[in-house]
Amino acid sequence: MPTPAAPEPKQRCYRCLRPLPMCYCAQLPSVPTRTRIVILQHPHERTHPFGTARLARLCLPNATVHVPWAGFTGTLEQRVEVPADAAVLYPHPDAPLLQDLPPERRPSTLIAIDGTWAHAKRLYRENVWLHGMQHVRLDPSAPSRYRIRKEPRPDYVSTLEAILEALRMLEPDTPDLDAPLLAFDRMIDQQIAHRATVPPRGRHKSERQRPSRALSRLLGDPRLVVAYAESALLGGDPAGERRLVQWTAAKLDGSMFEALLAPGPGPQLPYPVEHMGLSGADFLDAEPLELAVARFRAWLEPGAPVSAWTPTTLEWGEGMLPPNTERTSLKTNWCNLRNRRAGFLENVIRNEQLAPVPNDCRGRARSRLGNALAVAQLLCREYAAR
Repeated sequence: MPTPAAPEPKQRCYRCLRPLPMCYCAQLPSVPTRTRIVILQHPHERTHPFGTARLARLCLPNATVHVPWAGFTGTLEQRVEVPADAAVLYPHPDAPLLQDLPPERRPSTLIAIDGTWAHAKRLYRENVWLHGMQHVRLDPSAPSRYRIRKEPRPDYVSTLEAILEALRMLEPDTPDLDAPLLAFDRMIDQQIAHRATVPPRGRHKSERQRPSRALSRLLGDPRLVVAYAESALLGGDPAGERRLVQWTAAKLDGSMFEALLAPGPGPQLPYPVEHMGLSGADFLDAEPLELAVARFRAWLEPGAPVSAWTPTTLEWGEGMLPPNTERTSLKTNWCNLRNRRAGFLENVIRNEQLAPVPNDCRGRARSRLGNALAVAQLLCREYAAR
């Protein structure tokens, strides 16, 4: 049975991010306010078609939206310059009600947090600079009008509704404060009416764009081997042939393997090895590739899977492995475990506070194999715990 074609992408308005037939920009009011509005938005909400922070930015000229990116720092911290009297609009248990503040304590700037409540909690937790500021909370006069997204509690409202509720208290004399809410209602009515006209159909599942975040089942195999390889270019020429120079491996029980590979006939090494922490003297007992392969395969348990920090090591050592050897990348597994980018192996060792596993390998392979083995042991423990 042929696979149905993916639907054509819809043309969108790049101001409100709605499909062009559903664009509401022409109906949006502009309501100037004395109070500055700073919205700290979770990245997942940035392109949500029904996000109300976008409505607030489009309707309130004195509102700005700031989106932090965890990929650069590992956290969602995003510092914004605000005056000393700014207040965080957040339902902290110790925060006073905004309407109870005396006039002299009322803020000139409101900081709102936009996202699902789980996202909002993370944003607040990781933006420590907010914690020392004045906090205020609301006691909404009516339930949320957000009929296409459900709030977790009856007294919770959308970002736009919370901002407008606060503005009614801070500047009740500002005209047309209800106009953005009317636009909000029109957007919801339009979406509900559109949904009623669309015939039901099966959902199209797009092809997965990234590997699964699950840990590899190979981490549960007690025969797992961790490998590290060094390769070099003949003559140091970037266009030259790359050859395997050193192949090291370790079993989880501590058994080690190392082979330095003979470069072939000639009085000198045909490639540089000093940057690997090796010298010509180390290669006096080097062995031909065929002998190293036979020795490694005899050392390897039958059917044992092989891992390395990156797939590149496994590509360089392809000829060392028995046919159909199962393999996995420790870096990919660590990223799946922590749900973040890994960077260099040394960074992971430092961040996880791991100690490299001692070994007798020569050159920089000693530290790099020891680091990879420490991460592998961590991942195996996590896999077993799951």
